[in-house]
Amino acid sequence: GISSLFSSLKVVRLLRLGRVARKLDHYLEYGAAVLVLLVCVFGLVAHWLACIWYSIGDYEVIDEATNTIKVDSWLYQLALSIGSPYRYNTSGSGQWEGGPGKDSLYITSLYFTMTSLTTIGFGNIAPTSDGEKIFSVAMMMVGCKYGAHRCGGSALGAMLYLLLQFWVLITE
Repeated sequence: GISSLFSSLKVVRLLRLGRVARKLDHYLEYGAAVLVLLVCVFGLVAHWLACIWYSIGDYEVIDEATNTIKVDSWLYQLALSIGSPYRYNTSGSGQWEGGPGKDSLYITSLYFTMTSLTTIGFGNIAPTSDGEKIFSVAMMMVGCKYGAHRCGGSALGAMLYLLLQFWVLITE
């Protein structure tokens, strides 16, 4: 009699699951917003780094002292691989012309920064000059920090926070 009455009253606690589900849904929406924000910030940082990477390559592809192309530059290698090599205009401006288009340069620069930041690094685009190598090392350090934060700190912290909030909601 009385024990079955108390057991049936415990079932009433299940009605609180609706409230818990609503609160969890609120936290999941917040988590999705944070994820979208993190992706946007990552994209913006990758864009800035791609612009810097291109600027370094553009500055170093032509040796101003001898007015020659550095054949080990990633820009020169890209120009050869897409069939748009640099050429010296002797009849007109007397300057270097040709090379990859701006869209190809940006996409390749963004590709390199994304593979470096995510610590994948395929190696098909590689730094050759000292300036490019220094920048690449700095980018790898940023990528390692981002990867460690993404995999260790924030994910574990967010999971523990959600579990704690869930525990508080259940035990109220």
